[in-house]
Amino acid sequence: MEITIHQALFGYDGGHQLLAASVILPTDSKHYLSVATDLSGSAPPIGFDRAFSGLPVPGSDFYALFSTWLAPEMPRPGCVWSHVLLIEFADLALLPDLGELRQLFRRPAKPDNLAWRNPILFSPHTSTATGISASQQPEGVQLLELLYATPTIPVVKEVPTAETSEDLVFAIWSQQWPRLRRSFRFSTGSFADRGRGGTPFDLQLTPMGNLRAWQRANDRRPPGTAATSAAESPKSPDTWLPLALADLSQPDLQGFRSFLYTNGPDVRESRPAFARLATAYEVLQQNSDDDWLQKLRAIAVLFPEPPEALRLKQSVVAPKDTSTALDAVNHAWATASFLFTAPEAAAYAEVPFDHGLAPLIWKERREDVLSLLGTLVRKDESPAALAFAVAIANILQPADLRFISERYSELIPVLLSYRPSLAFDATTWQLRGYIQSQIYEVLNRMPLPREDWAKILGAMFIAGTYTSVRDVVQKAEPLAMQGAFRWLEQEIAREFLPSREWREALAASATHLLASGTQLEPAHLALCAWCMPAQAATRTISADRPDIQQLASQPLSILVPPLRVPTAFLLMALGLKAETNAGLRPVVNSFYLVHDALASGDYSSESWWLLSPQLPYLGIWRDWDRCEKLRKAVHQWLLDRVTTGDPLLAAAKGVEQQILAKRVLAATPDENDHID
Repeated sequence: MEITIHQALFGYDGGHQLLAASVILPTDSKHYLSVATDLSGSAPPIGFDRAFSGLPVPGSDFYALFSTWLAPEMPRPGCVWSHVLLIEFADLALLPDLGELRQLFRRPAKPDNLAWRNPILFSPHTSTATGISASQQPEGVQLLELLYATPTIPVVKEVPTAETSEDLVFAIWSQQWPRLRRSFRFSTGSFADRGRGGTPFDLQLTPMGNLRAWQRANDRRPPGTAATSAAESPKSPDTWLPLALADLSQPDLQGFRSFLYTNGPDVRESRPAFARLATAYEVLQQNSDDDWLQKLRAIAVLFPEPPEALRLKQSVVAPKDTSTALDAVNHAWATASFLFTAPEAAAYAEVPFDHGLAPLIWKERREDVLSLLGTLVRKDESPAALAFAVAIANILQPADLRFISERYSELIPVLLSYRPSLAFDATTWQLRGYIQSQIYEVLNRMPLPREDWAKILGAMFIAGTYTSVRDVVQKAEPLAMQGAFRWLEQEIAREFLPSREWREALAASATHLLASGTQLEPAHLALCAWCMPAQAATRTISADRPDIQQLASQPLSILVPPLRVPTAFLLMALGLKAETNAGLRPVVNSFYLVHDALASGDYSSESWWLLSPQLPYLGIWRDWDRCEKLRKAVHQWLLDRVTTGDPLLAAAKGVEQQILAKRVLAATPDENDHID
């Protein structure tokens, strides 16, 4: 990894000012840095020839880290050189050990050195930060407590030399997450308050005995003391200090620093949140056998505002890897129960619930889930309760609705309102009638597209429900028949035809679809024609339609059994009505099936009304013989239009059909015999 770091040099030239830079800085930024990089007060005689300072540059995306040297060689007393590294915020987040940046600083030999006019290409040497030594740990504890136990107070610490705590300061800075890093204001050599009149510095090191230089009483911080309050540090600092110190000594050995990096971006005030995040890490690292509810409550107390620490709260709510499935279920149930019943749960109001908890608890604790949902729906709707209900609705299978309806029937409409697609399954429309009515009322209030209503219609059609049949057909138009075609794919279609109520409700839709000239596949054509009124069928459809010809060219056994006889009657009626040879296929393909149905009486009155207008009248004493009427009609139609061969005989299968075909061919107007 290589990053580009811009640089600038500030020094004396008729005053302390910018001498050279690798980037053009706005006037305000140049003025700000000119003040920040100058001497902050009277320097001591020894120990502070060089110091490091860091601060964000207002109005830019740069963090300024600079090294300041006393410049006694200059003609004016109190002059300093300041070499400034201008690091973009995004790059600052990539550096594991910020202490490495110190190697880039050079004390200038003369004011006009061109070396500061080019940016620096920097590649970190290490992938991890450098830990502090054992000898630095006592001071490390002190600085951590000063910085984070009372995070709103600027820290000023007396040290014998600037180098005394330099490594420790850079180690503390490197421990911080990116947002805290780029807002952290520090100096290892302040001779008076660098934050005077502006934004206070978080940490300043000053020579021994120099605290009197700080004029404001609330800035004076005697070394080794730290005031605490319940609001700033929810637990005693002793509970988190060892964690932070251990991480300074062995960076991220136990994941503490990674925890800060992950969750730090979600806190509003970075420095005040350090102790709270460290405490949260400690809480979550406790033995997994501890009460999980206590951990949930602890995080809520640490971060009571719903928008704060969202990643942390999401990770706490998410399912945990446990040694047993039972532990996972118990953990998930404890989390869900807390989110919907505990007073502290308000802190989790903006955390999405569906993190995998719902499948765990629904599988093993259905009764508990339904009981909880039943309680929630009787209360004022909350985001958490809504998210829980939606999560459960999204994992339900339609078959689960019967289980729910037998225990908490009032939940069915609620769940359907969160997941209307449950109504696309026929199982939903096989529940008790009053539940179906409630489901329809919920769906009716929703702005569902016609495509969804067509799917709902298909499910209701398959189930054979009587709930709001005509209303559903109207809502699904012009896709009503597309929904009804789903019935053909079900096993129930092999057993019996839909109810008369559904047939009448779909009649107009079927008629419109066929009248539009839309070409349909055989099964769809057969169902559409069955839905039409008998009087409308022969007016709307003709034998010369391509899809009718396609249907007539295939065995009617390709259709589901209940549709075969009605379709055969349709084809015969269309064929006999045809004035051209377009009627040949329909007549021949349907004749044997229609004749058998007439002989056995196994046909509907609607089929007879469709066919009878195309059959001849045999006289008052013989007109009852419907088989004879069919034979006469077919004989005459073939005689008028077929000049060679016998297509009926060619289509016959078996001896009986051959005899019947010959009988039709040989029939005369005076024939008295009939075949039954």
